[in-house]
Amino acid sequence: MNHLVTTILLISPFLVSCTNLAPEAETKDPDLLFEDSMTKDWRDHWFLDGKEATLEHRDGGLYFAAGTVTKQDDPVAYHAHHAVLWTRQVFEGDIKISYELTRIDDSDYGTTLLYVQAQGIGEGRYQKDLTKWNDFREIPAMDKYFKYMDLISLSFRENLRCKRYPWMDSEGEWYEGRGLIKPMVDYTRMQTGETYRVEVEKRADSLKLRLEHKGSGKILLDHTWDLTQVAGTLEPQLIEKGRIGLRHMATRQFIYRDFKVKRLQSHATH
Repeated sequence: MNHLVTTILLISPFLVSCTNLAPEAETKDPDLLFEDSMTKDWRDHWFLDGKEATLEHRDGGLYFAAGTVTKQDDPVAYHAHHAVLWTRQVFEGDIKISYELTRIDDSDYGTTLLYVQAQGIGEGRYQKDLTKWNDFREIPAMDKYFKYMDLISLSFRENLRCKRYPWMDSEGEWYEGRGLIKPMVDYTRMQTGETYRVEVEKRADSLKLRLEHKGSGKILLDHTWDLTQVAGTLEPQLIEKGRIGLRHMATRQFIYRDFKVKRLQSHATH
């Protein structure tokens, strides 16, 4: 009997230890770089360009609204009514971005954009670290981004557009093609009151966007762009490091949920 009791006592701590470790081992994702449910203080993970935006928690996510003044209302004041929400974290290499969003506005003006791996151009005040010149973007006029940032942009308009910034020089002259990475892609636009899931796979030489209607599961868009199209005219030629930004032009309102960034594994070689 004593021998039996001793054996149980020796084994039991090992069993307890395995039981405690197993759940952690099962849930940990080594490729997860960033995760935000968008239900807590947004300032923990993000910072804002623009002073006219509204940010508040609503319906299980973060309600993000740009200002209300359009170009037709006031061709000068409207610049201040754009807004960009930036991740504090910088992401390097191949990444996958995913999030859900619900459209709230019913505006016909402007659009929303996703900025991928953004840095400054590294000249003058426009340092690679965007936080070094936040003050310059308190009024987030679009041309400041066209001229002074290295990034990949997805513009969710009728013809969805993928662009490489900068596509304008410091004098305001357009580069050939204005940074457009062809083709523009037609799709069913996001409708007011509907929820969608965005998945973006960004590699050094390509960007894939998958847009899904959350309720029906219908895939509205699944397309891959060749990012080397405009690389020859810019330095650095390919975007590999930077922050992620959510841009709203004036009047745009969405609720964001479950924002994640994961490390992508390299393509398999044969």
